[in-house]
Amino acid sequence: MNKPRIIISGVSGKIGKTVATSAIISLLAERGYRVQPFKVGPDFIDPSYHNIFSSRPSRNLDAVMFRKEAIINSFCRAMRNSDIGVIEGVLGLYDSVDGVTERGSTAELSKILKAPVVLIVDAERINRGLLAIVKGFLEFDRSVKIGGIIVNNVANERQGEKIVKAFREKFNGLEIVGVIHRSDIIKSKMGYRHLGLVPTSERVGEIKEIIQAIKSVGQQIDVDKIVEIASNVDEICPASFEELYPMTRCSIRIGVIRDKIFSFYYPENIEYFETVADRVYYIDSVNDSSLPDIDLLYIGGGFPEVYASLLEKNKPLKKDIKKKYEGGLKIYAECGGLIYLSERVIAFDGGEYMMAGLIDGYVEMYRRPVGHGYVYLSTIKDNPLTSLNQSLVGHEFHHSRLVLKEDVDFAFKVERGYGVDGIHDGVMKENLLAMYTHIHVLHNAEVFRKLMMWPHMSQR
Repeated sequence: MNKPRIIISGVSGKIGKTVATSAIISLLAERGYRVQPFKVGPDFIDPSYHNIFSSRPSRNLDAVMFRKEAIINSFCRAMRNSDIGVIEGVLGLYDSVDGVTERGSTAELSKILKAPVVLIVDAERINRGLLAIVKGFLEFDRSVKIGGIIVNNVANERQGEKIVKAFREKFNGLEIVGVIHRSDIIKSKMGYRHLGLVPTSERVGEIKEIIQAIKSVGQQIDVDKIVEIASNVDEICPASFEELYPMTRCSIRIGVIRDKIFSFYYPENIEYFETVADRVYYIDSVNDSSLPDIDLLYIGGGFPEVYASLLEKNKPLKKDIKKKYEGGLKIYAECGGLIYLSERVIAFDGGEYMMAGLIDGYVEMYRRPVGHGYVYLSTIKDNPLTSLNQSLVGHEFHHSRLVLKEDVDFAFKVERGYGVDGIHDGVMKENLLAMYTHIHVLHNAEVFRKLMMWPHMSQR
């Protein structure tokens, strides 16, 4: 597979990668390219912006959760009906999980996929000094191919001209592919909330304005140069998907709460369920009053704390969930789903809102992250996902703590991360497993196969 591919990275985080990546996807799509977007690392929000401009879902590529073979395999499968792959990096180009090795960095992924990098630099209150920064990035790891530069946050035409002239004199053959000027519109439309950007699922009324703002950025990017850089790649060879991830059908009906509140789902997880299950139903936590006839309910992450008042008002759905749970319905929940299954949530404003009440305890929100980053779990009790002593790698990003008022069994010991209490994750009760950790089917498909068998382990 030697199709064009490009990574959009930066010298640091919060430097405009999502805006630039989305603008490039938009430019390519307007020219008739079938663009497949990707995001490095475990992120649900940034891909939602890629999806606005692409006809296909953005997919995560993660060198911590996935084996190298799985990364190449997932990338090549997604690229089969695409013309070019555009990959948004994570943090800065060389930033990694441990800060010492390259593990989990955008640089590591660029080498796995043999993909060139366009590096974004921030021009605020600097001009010639950018040369020193870029020189350092070029020399730090020469096996990482930096093929172009985007200069972001330029104050005016004069500053931009100085920077372009200095680059051309200093770096022969290193293209400046974009000079993006400071924009109050971008600043207002792409502001951060406590977990990063606001997901597009919550911004339906603003989509037209967001598209216009991002397209204005695209006018300052030379997409022809980006295509040229992206086309200069070596071949990579995938393994057999069926060999790595067998898809065995299972007689099961799955319900997924998926709406503007609960939107944190890896597309591969949903596709796995849709492939192997008899049927997958999608439930709206605000507008639906009951569950369909299902064997397993999956509640992913999102922002129940932001929309707690809406969740509180939909008492019929919560009542039906509790009734069917008591009747044998199996429930698996991650992060936001865990919050929803608690008794109540204390929001950022101090207000208290009643949730589903399947877990006897309350969730309190904090301004600073409680758990953030990769999670390494070891199994201390057999559960719907893993068996005793089996390990699991996932990701958490939450500003909340669950305060339990009952004794519960925990499925996992946290070797790295925070989980529920800094020691454990995976609250287990009768027919329920709720955890802060998000998991991905490409990390270990056997985990999802076991989850699918859970409803068959006892009478409905």
